[in-house]
Amino acid sequence: MRIEVIFQIAGIGFLTYIIHVLLKQAGKEDLALIATLAGVSIALLMVVQVISELFMKVKSVFFLP
Repeated sequence: MRIEVIFQIAGIGFLTYIIHVLLKQAGKEDLALIATLAGVSIALLMVVQVISELFMKVKSVFFLP
């Protein structure tokens, strides 16, 4: 597995956390929730891409159509 993807997902999580805390302290709880949901969805899209690559590799190993 590529280690860069793990670091990218961790970086997105860290930035999402910082943005969430800053917005919450500023009294913008609704924007903090939206920022958190955006960060989670970006990370999930990255995970889906990695899983797709995994399925393609498994498919090629077993010579499936």
